[in-house]
Amino acid sequence: MTSNEMLATYESLSELTGTMLNAARQGEWDHLATLEQRCQGYVGNLMQAAPVKMNEHEQRTKVAIIRAILQNDAQIRALTEPRLNELQQRLHMLRTSQRSIEAYGAHRA
Repeated sequence: MTSNEMLATYESLSELTGTMLNAARQGEWDHLATLEQRCQGYVGNLMQAAPVKMNEHEQRTKVAIIRAILQNDAQIRALTEPRLNELQQRLHMLRTSQRSIEAYGAHRA
């Protein structure tokens, strides 16, 4: 991967996390999950790439893009964590309810 290709990949990842942030803001959770899978593909490509020499300008550009990605990620987490907590509470209530039904059903038989 050349430095231009790497920067283009980081830029695509930044744009994708921006789209993810919009999906989270709008509560489009299924779309967000689909975008997350695409995001993992970009991250995988970057992790598998051999180190690339970059000049100072390219390095600064890369750092600025990574900062934007991290800001998007932090905002996405802030929007999704309350939803995840809500889902965990619902699952807990369902499990508790299911155990009660199973226990009650065992006593009725």
